[in-house]
Amino acid sequence: MNRIDAKRETIELRSLGDALAGVLFLPASANPAPALIICHGAGEFKENYFELCECLAGKGVAALALDMHGHGGSEGDRFYVDISKWVEDIRAAVEFLSRHPSVDGGRIGAFGLSSGGTAILEASLVEPRLKALVALDATVRNSLPPLYTVFLKCLIGIGRLKRWLTRRDWRIPLIKLMSDVQLASDPEVERRLRSDPRALEAYLAFPFPGAAQSFFVNTLQRVSKITIPTLVLWGEDDNLDPPDTARMLYSALMCKKALHIIPGNGHVGHLDRHKEKVFALTTDWALENLA
Repeated sequence: MNRIDAKRETIELRSLGDALAGVLFLPASANPAPALIICHGAGEFKENYFELCECLAGKGVAALALDMHGHGGSEGDRFYVDISKWVEDIRAAVEFLSRHPSVDGGRIGAFGLSSGGTAILEASLVEPRLKALVALDATVRNSLPPLYTVFLKCLIGIGRLKRWLTRRDWRIPLIKLMSDVQLASDPEVERRLRSDPRALEAYLAFPFPGAAQSFFVNTLQRVSKITIPTLVLWGEDDNLDPPDTARMLYSALMCKKALHIIPGNGHVGHLDRHKEKVFALTTDWALENLA
């Protein structure tokens, strides 16, 4: 994909008293633009989404790549996944964008991967200024095989005991314990993910029970209440959360909706073989529904 020059602003937000780091990508046009808030998954960081943001800005959609609570350059308990806090992060981002002179405050949506997808779906139920959603391999239920479910719940139980005794979470090398789970379909992308020091920092010290919500949520039970247009994107080769979850999510949604299951992509479609397809579908959905 050709690199697109976009105006960038490094920004800082406040959410629940903590500082959040972000980068805002703006189109070249002088007119106020629609905008998407870009939310990463558990253990991730905003830089993984800069190429998507550049694509959006090149098509006239501003994009705010945010480090969620406890991730990247943001403050908060390191690598915790507390969806209620992430929802507040999104609301803080909406407030920031609604005041930005280069953004049309009436045309703000959100994009989220995995736990970021959980957060945008939940945020849409309490934040009326969100007007459209793009959920990429969103975590909406426990989709793990039974053996992994029992294994992780045991870890969470031990972590709760450790927290009670020491006031600290149990930090475990999740990347080693789940070595057979591939995030990307493309072997080269998978290799880069597993060797990235920023990702290793998270997955070699994954907190339990602090990050339990990266696996165990019941968001699927509430998505029927979403009223804004929602695009569901999924990797056909996702072996962390299978495409059946995408179909269940799509079926449960009662709003304007669309579903695309993309062959050749795994759980991280924004980085995988057919990331351009993810970019194009996201951009088209934003332009159509934030018009």
